[in-house]
Amino acid sequence: MTHRIAILGGSGFVGRHLAEKLCKEGHSVRVLTRRRERHREDLLVLPGLELVEADVFDPMSLEGQLRDRDVVVNLVGILNEDRRGRQDLPPARHGDFERVHIELPRLVANTCGRLGVRRLLHMSALGASPIAPSAYLRSKGLGEEIVRQAGEDSASLGHFTYLNGPKLLWGRGLKVTSFRPSVIFGEGDSFFNRFADLLRQVPLVIPLAKAQARMQPVWVEDVVSAFVRALDDERTYGQAYDLCGPEVFTLMELVRYTQSQIGTHRAIVGLPDFVAEIQASVLERLPGKLLTRDNLRSLSVDNVCRRNDLKEVFGIDATPIASVVPTYLGGRGNRAARLAEIRQRR
Repeated sequence: MTHRIAILGGSGFVGRHLAEKLCKEGHSVRVLTRRRERHREDLLVLPGLELVEADVFDPMSLEGQLRDRDVVVNLVGILNEDRRGRQDLPPARHGDFERVHIELPRLVANTCGRLGVRRLLHMSALGASPIAPSAYLRSKGLGEEIVRQAGEDSASLGHFTYLNGPKLLWGRGLKVTSFRPSVIFGEGDSFFNRFADLLRQVPLVIPLAKAQARMQPVWVEDVVSAFVRALDDERTYGQAYDLCGPEVFTLMELVRYTQSQIGTHRAIVGLPDFVAEIQASVLERLPGKLLTRDNLRSLSVDNVCRRNDLKEVFGIDATPIASVVPTYLGGRGNRAARLAEIRQRR
């Protein structure tokens, strides 16, 4: 079955990959973006894709773009705030996490309800919880709670149950599936590419905060394959799925792997937590926010799957980093042919 799909955040890293896959499967895809002209060469060339400039935070603008859609995908998310806020202040003074991860999901769910859109795919994050240690993960968890309430007669905001299997979100009403990936990698990612840039630019020594933090990187093509397979799968209605790659690494191991791919020879030194706090307090004030104290709190939680739903639910064999990262980071071999070969397995 083909659908009329609207993607919020569709011009970002995951969104571009998802839009391409949906277009190839014959769906009508509308991507909402703030700057249409920036994507003339990547999105506008896709057959069946409509790229529209819209303010997704404006209720009237959002409603106009979702009115003729039967599926909505919300991929909008940020890792850092430019503006921090307090939840006891008026909405205009709320922080960026509140606006993007809490208020926007509420607006999307309410708009879908008014328009009769019955299917919503929601991007969350592994470790999201209203009681998580970082503002980022708390806001993601609260966003999940809000969209859950849209289909229930009652819900307890702030209550979150840790389960080995999927987390129930919806009792009835809007059919939602939520996805909670670990660190996502792939061509154009902000993980391996960022560390590669850092290794090239910083001489001699890389001081690494939270070097023993554990994560389970997942390939972007595996993530978008899960989204696509969930579209018409009734088993996924009302569920949230943890998506991870096949291997668990420490942050130190991943930075060393990055270095092995780009051929630099820096000493990578793990920092004690108190030194990492000082480092983050300085870096979060600089343009680009390479590291923040809230990032440190997120890294204090293992970013690994208790159960990897890629295989258990979607039948996807998770792709290891060694199969993909060298094609865009190290420039080894025939990149296009290798990526095409891997994609055929999705």
